[in-house]
Amino acid sequence: MTETNNTLKGILVGCGFMGGMHAQIYTQLKGVELVAAVDNRPEPSAEKLKSFGISIPVFASLNEAITEAEADFVDICMPTHQHLDNALKTIEAGKALFCEKPLALNLEEADQILTAANVSGTSAQVGHCIRFWPEYQALMDYHRSGQGGKLLSLNLVRRSARPGYGASNWLNNADLSGGAALDLHIHDSDFALALLGEPKSFTSRVTEDFSGPAHIFTLMDYGDLTVTTEGGWNYPEKWGFQMSFQAIYEYAVLDYDSQNDKGLMICEGDQEPRSMEIAKPDSGESTAGEGNVSDLGGYYNELLYFTNCLKEGKAPAIATLEDARSSLALTLNEIESASAVPSL
Repeated sequence: MTETNNTLKGILVGCGFMGGMHAQIYTQLKGVELVAAVDNRPEPSAEKLKSFGISIPVFASLNEAITEAEADFVDICMPTHQHLDNALKTIEAGKALFCEKPLALNLEEADQILTAANVSGTSAQVGHCIRFWPEYQALMDYHRSGQGGKLLSLNLVRRSARPGYGASNWLNNADLSGGAALDLHIHDSDFALALLGEPKSFTSRVTEDFSGPAHIFTLMDYGDLTVTTEGGWNYPEKWGFQMSFQAIYEYAVLDYDSQNDKGLMICEGDQEPRSMEIAKPDSGESTAGEGNVSDLGGYYNELLYFTNCLKEGKAPAIATLEDARSSLALTLNEIESASAVPSL
């Protein structure tokens, strides 16, 4: 960690939707500041950052930023197909790495990043933010407590209007994003792994369109537990965004739907359903008006965890590179499973 003022200093790579979310959070984290940004649109990116109260130089390349700005970590919020190059440059420069999800488009690229980080001893975390989303954290805590008895079934859903906010429409190009199955659905594949580990088997079905696998449905077998996951972005523009889960235990049900404004609901035994008290950071909403989510809470939690780990001199143990590789492998296998289904 840089000694000057004992402040952790970072470089933000990419000032689009996710970069804007992260930038707003860094203004809220004590002892953390951005000292430079990278984007191929330096002037509008600098103006955008100024709207958040951040006045820093914006460079056209990460090499320039690393050379000109003294920093402890690099936060990569670029399109997925650009993760490998920027991650390797970060590791080579000896900086800690935060990389948005998915880690890479394929396992070969993921393994290059993982190998380089292991060789250099790089502290790294990947932006699987659902592990840090307050409602999902509450489900994780409840599950681990065992107070609901055995988990009988779990349903995880993520639905979105077609994304139109990516630069040059990269999200709708399967060669650059992997489609909704890899960019959107991977959140729930990752959460299933975090909560339950690898399934014994699974089967998937997918709806394909011009953007690739635009909607995927997966049935996971955990022996005496069934998990269903669904993710798609082939909804009309006015649909908005929805994430939800329903976990049915022997003695309780936990239910959350981001579209119904009820928050996390719990129904235990013969009691009436009630709103569940959960801890949420006072991080507010995004002021950028971009993307499909405005709530900063989950992103705040993950970046607070990442930067606290760096301040304490320890490697992150949640949403690690290894975790991200496992989630990537599962999601790619889901896509392959769906593609292997013969047409009628």
